Amino acid sequence: MRAFFAFGDREITDRMRIIRRLDFIKPDRVSATYDEHAQVLAAIQKRRADEAQRLMRAHIEHSKLEVRKITLDMLYQARNRGRAARKN
Repeated sequence: MRAFFAFGDREITDRMRIIRRLDFIKPDRVSATYDEHAQVLAAIQKRRADEAQRLMRAHIEHSKLEVRKITLDMLYQARNRGRAARKN
């Protein structure tokens, strides 16, 4: 059972690393992430587990959406660079 959780932890950590690398490309996302984490920690300190869980889930969803936007923008830019290079 322990090996299962170790694998799950590693898988989650790997996914978070990918999201963090892309999410931290934009300075405003770094700031927002710190603010969102501070809100989660404040809820934990107040012993409001449900609120902390809701805030963390919202943070994760927000980060995923931002990473999707960043990824799509990067793909769009790469496609345009490719088209421009073929024209030259």
